[in-house]
Amino acid sequence: MQEFVSGLVQNSSFGAWDVVLAVVVLVVGWFASVWARRGVVVALAKWSGLGPSGTNLVARLVRYSILLLTIGIVLTVLGAPLQPVLAAVIIISAVAFLALRGIAANFGAGLVIQARRPVRIGDSIEVEGVAGRIVELTGRSVLLATSDGRTIRIPNTMLLENPLWNASESGSVRSEVRARLHGSPDLDRVCPVLLDAVASVSSVSSVSSVSSGSSVSSTDPEVFLHTITPAWADITIRFWSAYDDREAARSSVVRAVAVALGGTGLTCSVSSDGPRFLTALVDAVD
Repeated sequence: MQEFVSGLVQNSSFGAWDVVLAVVVLVVGWFASVWARRGVVVALAKWSGLGPSGTNLVARLVRYSILLLTIGIVLTVLGAPLQPVLAAVIIISAVAFLALRGIAANFGAGLVIQARRPVRIGDSIEVEGVAGRIVELTGRSVLLATSDGRTIRIPNTMLLENPLWNASESGSVRSEVRARLHGSPDLDRVCPVLLDAVASVSSVSSVSSVSSGSSVSSTDPEVFLHTITPAWADITIRFWSAYDDREAARSSVVRAVAVALGGTGLTCSVSSDGPRFLTALVDAVD
């Protein structure tokens, strides 16, 4: 083995001083990468608003870039031709880009989310039909806890590429309850009764927050007439509640409306599920 190494050194094109210079460059590059990483962490933590995961990701990328540059300089000092070194770096970079394209996209999206903060831990969001409360933000995904006890990981790119509803920004959400009043009801008498019944529900909000430059003009319960015939009248009751209380509020409003209408002597059908409610009414008529 010693003869092989001695022969390799004797036949090489670099001398002892080249090796010393390469070692010096390697040591300097190593310490420079460490200092650069620490400096980036301090700077980003102070000025960028990025979270710990995003800051560490950028710092690691800076350090790895300096280390790659150091290796290239070392190879050049040892006499390696520059063009093959550049070609190897380009090939390795291209392969890494193709292999990690999806991961890199999620990391990039994570940096944008950390910087712009469209969502935060504890926010209740809905994206692409998935709703839940954010319990963790990482460099690649968002962890949601749903109301039925599931935990779902959503790629960061989904939050940037798809419509995102952050229910925690507005504080309140609007819900609807559909009702069919059988017979020929006196709407001037029935509507105030319905409004009082909805307002009596404790989980119904009377005030909604204002956020992101948009305001809610009215948060009081409202009643709208959709269809009226000699045999029935279809109405919609709209009301506001906290996002986390929306299901309980709908249930309470359905019960309160049914009781209030029953107190007026009317028979009715009430539901918070509009499409299923209309389908059931059509089936009943048929």
